[in-house]
Amino acid sequence: MFTLSNFFFFSKRSLGAFLLVLINLLGTIGINLNFQGVYYDRKAFVSYSFYDSTRKVGVNEYLERNASYNIFLARNEREACQIVIRSKNNSSSNYSLEFSEFTNEDGHVLESQIYQEHYINCTTDKDYGTYPDALEPIGRSKEITLRHNVNWPFYIEVRAGENTPAGQYKAKIKVTRLKGEGDLQFITEVSATVWDFSLPITPTMDTAFGLNRSYIQKVHATASNPDKTQELYEKYYEFLLDHKISPYAIPVDILSPRADAYLNDPRMKSYRVPYPSDDAKLQEYYAKVSSNRTWKKKSYFYPIDEPSGLEAYARYDVITDRLDRLCPGYNMVTPFGGVSFVDNGVTYYPARLQKKSNIVCPISKDFSNKEFLNLIDERRADGSKIWWYVCCVPNPKTNYANIFTQSDGIEGRLLMWQQKKLDINGLLYWDTTYWNFVVNPWASAWTTPWTGNDTFGDGSLLYNGPDGPYPSIRLKYVSDGIEDFEYLTMAKDLFGHDYIMKKIDKVTNTLIDYTRDDSVLAKVRLEIGKDLEKALASS
Repeated sequence: MFTLSNFFFFSKRSLGAFLLVLINLLGTIGINLNFQGVYYDRKAFVSYSFYDSTRKVGVNEYLERNASYNIFLARNEREACQIVIRSKNNSSSNYSLEFSEFTNEDGHVLESQIYQEHYINCTTDKDYGTYPDALEPIGRSKEITLRHNVNWPFYIEVRAGENTPAGQYKAKIKVTRLKGEGDLQFITEVSATVWDFSLPITPTMDTAFGLNRSYIQKVHATASNPDKTQELYEKYYEFLLDHKISPYAIPVDILSPRADAYLNDPRMKSYRVPYPSDDAKLQEYYAKVSSNRTWKKKSYFYPIDEPSGLEAYARYDVITDRLDRLCPGYNMVTPFGGVSFVDNGVTYYPARLQKKSNIVCPISKDFSNKEFLNLIDERRADGSKIWWYVCCVPNPKTNYANIFTQSDGIEGRLLMWQQKKLDINGLLYWDTTYWNFVVNPWASAWTTPWTGNDTFGDGSLLYNGPDGPYPSIRLKYVSDGIEDFEYLTMAKDLFGHDYIMKKIDKVTNTLIDYTRDDSVLAKVRLEIGKDLEKALASS
């Protein structure tokens, strides 16, 4: 999984991978090579390089020389890499790309998906550039037009199921210039190694992500067709769930007979219970939720957001008094920011004011405050769950990890490593489809203009495809981070707290001091994966 600079560090790198690098390097100095189906033309009009999945390669950035790649993953996991192709020709040319299936020596096929990456504009009163973000699924072949010194990235994702045989799978990538009968540019190989252990079907980590029906309806223009809007919402919901993310609201009314299947789905970790003004209706909802122990455990109320000041907490008290009376034993989350606030010379602490919210959910940057960590320990002691959240805050200037379009890709994945380090079990994110202020999310990433001129992609982790959702590359980072959280949880159970802290410290020391080197994260994940496979294979 590492770049060429780290190549000789690993004694177990295969001879085949070395030869692929050699072929690429010799090809660049004018030697035509063809070895076991791997080919590089010394006169090729294109160059290419592989990258870790978290690397955001700029549209005009010079390519590295990573000639091969090996993806590592467990069963019940997705993992990916990227290949970026760049034209060396002074004029535009058309090319054909072919991606083979990933197969092992026994002919088994590993599930895979190829995405074309689209660059999205990050422009307000200042031009922050364009960044790869939208992922468009494509088939096994694609014709593209390459312009001189412009990069075209592709995201190569593999997925192992519960019964996928462990071992190595290989695929080939072939690029041909469409001229006459075709002018072969290169053939290269990418591998995927499936470890002999599985991640759980039910995620260990809690998630609660917004999914807005009205904005799905807006971008798909289905206001006149409620059935189509419902169909689309179900697709978006399933898409998030398939990426180990639980949306706020299930697709149907909780009281509907159809709701039972959603509430029983083992992939779903949490869901929001409606909070109507009618007492009888509220009790009816809660009676349904409370009729099943698992349903109740997953449920939460979320009737007030980010209260600040005594007036807001007076409203909070009215809400919780009502829930105490009508829904005894309820779960509630109330996101908040800030360690404390002062009113008439008196200091108040939201973490203490929110005693009725048994899911404590502060903004991520608060965990840098030592006083706040003591307050969180108090809440842990009273049996509360600890979540956190990010949104337009912390903003890009603060160095706190977030998932903005222009942020380094590694931030969205490391967020979950920091979460494990701080013993936080859940992540809340306010929306994945907030398209209120953009006509077309493909054209502009400035989704929340009132939050600042650099909060690109805030509240928007999905794109509208022709008939359903397409992912952003940032959604993939979050999903991968959730799977990394599983690695760390399993490793803690097997090897102890000190083991995972030593691993986490290699990639993140504090919330603002962490590696931005994608290969460092990949190396540590590889170490943990190998240790897990060795331990679980011997058990």
